[in-house]
Amino acid sequence: MASVLEKLKITIPIIQAGMAGGITTPELVAAVSNSGALGTVGAGYMNTLVLKEAIQRVKQLTDKPFAVNLFAANLEAFSTDVDEMQALLNKQRDEIGLDQQENLVKVNDYLQEKVYILIKEKVPIVSTAFGVLSSVLIERLKENNTILIGMATNIDEAKLLEDMGYDIVVAQGVEAGGHRGTFDIEKYPNGSDMGLIALVQSILENTSLPVVAAGGIYTKKQLDALLIMGASGVQLGTRFLLAKEAGTNKTYRRALMKANYEDTVITKVFSGRPARAIKNGFIDEVESSGLDILPFPIQNELTKDLRSAGAEFAIADLQSLWAGQGVGALHKEESVEDIIGLFVGNTEVKVT
Repeated sequence: MASVLEKLKITIPIIQAGMAGGITTPELVAAVSNSGALGTVGAGYMNTLVLKEAIQRVKQLTDKPFAVNLFAANLEAFSTDVDEMQALLNKQRDEIGLDQQENLVKVNDYLQEKVYILIKEKVPIVSTAFGVLSSVLIERLKENNTILIGMATNIDEAKLLEDMGYDIVVAQGVEAGGHRGTFDIEKYPNGSDMGLIALVQSILENTSLPVVAAGGIYTKKQLDALLIMGASGVQLGTRFLLAKEAGTNKTYRRALMKANYEDTVITKVFSGRPARAIKNGFIDEVESSGLDILPFPIQNELTKDLRSAGAEFAIADLQSLWAGQGVGALHKEESVEDIIGLFVGNTEVKVT
């Protein structure tokens, strides 16, 4: 069986997580791929035009393989049942001079169109979160020799990815920042909560897929230990948020550098899906309101303008400050080259 390094045509067993929302600039993705690891475009919220432009810009900056991450869940949504939550958010909008928003939310889904773009642009690797692509889309991608990577937070999800023909599974422990890929939020309201070590071991024992570990990883010692366990590599998200090439705004960067290890919580207030973030005023206010959080992607659409204003006006308390449990170790901005360099060194561990 070909190793993960051979499958992905990389030399360093590191995948940069496909963080949606503007973090994964073409410069970040290309720098990671140029280093010998795998860069990933976070395309979850992109429309087809933005995605195509991002892919073409990455190609201008690197001739190495890179991936694109998609949400496998259907984002199509429409709701007028948002009155109470919108009223709460409108109070916050008043405080910073934003326009009031109506009690109607509509979200479009571009998944099939995005897959078409990936095939047309010959993107070699596609990763997915929040579920599994349909058999039709998987078949189309496989016809074009696309490597498929799926995020899993428990054994059942990993087995389903294997059954559907995915090539690699990323085991996302509860330590991971932002949204984990838990498929069934009704069954797991706060996301499947397995810790990384137990999750990696259980997936290794119950599937034949190569396993990449994700969640709270920020040192070479952790990478080496996971390779000894049998993992084929690691996926890093939070570790790249302070990369000079990342699209992380200045206020977000400052919050990351000031955060302690215990400062993150799992919350649904920003998007309607459980995600790990640095605790702030927005989380406190919405959670203490007693209101029911609306489902993803409705809640995500409702809070989008406030989160954008938080970035524009440098208000950390309005932003979704996604971060994993290793955030307390991060205290300075570094280049991708420097970050990757910290994970590369003499090692006798064989990568599978």
